[in-house]
Amino acid sequence: MGENNQENVQPQVQQTETQDPRLIRPEIIGELRKEKIGKPIMVIELFLLFGIVFAGLPFINSQLNDENSKLYQIIHNKGADVIVATTTTKQSDSEYADGSKSNIIASDLKMKYDSVVVEKVSLNTTGLTCTISAYNGVINLDEKDMYLELVSSSGTKITSFKLTGTIDNVAKEVKLESAKFTYNSTIGYQIRMVKMTDDDYPDVTLEGFTPDANGYASFVCSKDGRDLVYKFKNNYLIKITDEEKIIKSGYEEDEYINLLAAARKKASALGTSIASVEEVDNGYTFTASINLEGDYKIPDTVTDNNYYPTNTLAKKIVYAQASKGYDCQ
Repeated sequence: MGENNQENVQPQVQQTETQDPRLIRPEIIGELRKEKIGKPIMVIELFLLFGIVFAGLPFINSQLNDENSKLYQIIHNKGADVIVATTTTKQSDSEYADGSKSNIIASDLKMKYDSVVVEKVSLNTTGLTCTISAYNGVINLDEKDMYLELVSSSGTKITSFKLTGTIDNVAKEVKLESAKFTYNSTIGYQIRMVKMTDDDYPDVTLEGFTPDANGYASFVCSKDGRDLVYKFKNNYLIKITDEEKIIKSGYEEDEYINLLAAARKKASALGTSIASVEEVDNGYTFTASINLEGDYKIPDTVTDNNYYPTNTLAKKIVYAQASKGYDCQ
């Protein structure tokens, strides 16, 4: 039996198996993701994108609010209108006559001077009618001291008309009057645009405008129920007195209400101690006494081109008021 056991016990030999290389598979111990490598670059790209968008927001916002911008037109489906506006309103300089030179008055006259465009000029018994616009931007004509002058065919000046108000690229029709104009059909009228300086205004020749011993003098300019008294010291403006009477029957009801509201607003802006509005059965009277010798300054909210800043020359005021149709004496 012992012999049988010895025969059955086999020596244990450690064997090393040789594995087929084709069956070897790599073992994954970790993963390097590409997106982790790209994150710094992505952060930089996002930062630049937000920077561009933030910097462009004011421009985009202005384009969205501007009815003339292409972006606004595209969003509101008005692209065709932009093309029409561009071709009809934007004209080259060659299409305008030189406004600083005398031009024959005609229905097709288009003249331009210092970015002010005047067209469709026609004369009437007391003045003229025309359209005015700005070639570029917005222009406050009250700050330009610009006039339309009528001259004869020989170049002699006949009268002038003051251009007032604010204009833009939309032409608006205006009626201009001059206290020194009476239409004469026998005269061949021509027209030109003039920008005045203080030295260009002629001296005051009003009868009675004589300074007293202290240098004080005044004159009154009247038109359509309004009297403006300008007081000067040594020919420089120091005080304005304004009285305007509005008769209700001369206006439509809505127009009268708007005039009354505007008068009350102006009186409030000037100050209750300076101006007032008194309403009566047939209308109202606006009165103001504006002393410019002290610290008082006419507020910017009062847009009346018949009011002038302190120390304005007398000759400038009388010339401008006469060119607006006021009778000054």
